[in-house]
Amino acid sequence: MLGGGKEFPGTWQRALLPMSLLDALEAGPNHGYALGQILEARGFSPIKGATLYPALVKLEAAGYMDSTWEDGDGAPGRKVYTLTGIGRGHLAAQRELWSFFQNAVLRP
Repeated sequence: MLGGGKEFPGTWQRALLPMSLLDALEAGPNHGYALGQILEARGFSPIKGATLYPALVKLEAAGYMDSTWEDGDGAPGRKVYTLTGIGRGHLAAQRELWSFFQNAVLRP
């Protein structure tokens, strides 16, 4: 939740989820649950697994991230995602488009 008790509209969250996941991975490899927690800390409402994991699969299929399985040390293993070079390029292009969009919307 954002400051002042406000939340991003669900339609915004769905539209921005792919770019936000890539952005969260830019800091380093992480697993799906942790990525969801990062996005919640940034103001997203809790992201259901039925939304999060298909988005991760699509991003991986597009070549924007790779994944490996990590042992769970007594717990179930988990898939760890890493941003690829192609993903970094895509993220940079998306940020540029976002900046253009933001300037267009906020233009006086």
